[in-house]
Amino acid sequence: MQGEDTNAKESSDYIWEPNRTSVSKLPTSEHTMDQTRREMIRKALDFDIIDVRSYAGYRGDMLVEFTTMEKDTVLSLKKAAEALGLEVTVRQNPLQIYQVYCIAITEDIYGLKE
Repeated sequence: MQGEDTNAKESSDYIWEPNRTSVSKLPTSEHTMDQTRREMIRKALDFDIIDVRSYAGYRGDMLVEFTTMEKDTVLSLKKAAEALGLEVTVRQNPLQIYQVYCIAITEDIYGLKE
């Protein structure tokens, strides 16, 4: 009986709470993906990628994250992103998996005070 209460409490952490704001309602979301990020994803599909995500970043900048295990793919993605005017940051973990972040800077979103 006691185990059931614990499981109920743990599962409630994953239940959507009505007072939380939906991601689509955040000020950085325009309810559609901009053309630059769409184009970057189209170009990336020609390369050896494992995963792709698009989301709002720390200061409201819009990001496209690509995951790959190929160093040549990292260089190709970086070149394609820079041609589209995106900033690029690459992170590599100990398992030789690369995460390539293509950042579309949004000037109209506030940042934290420096």
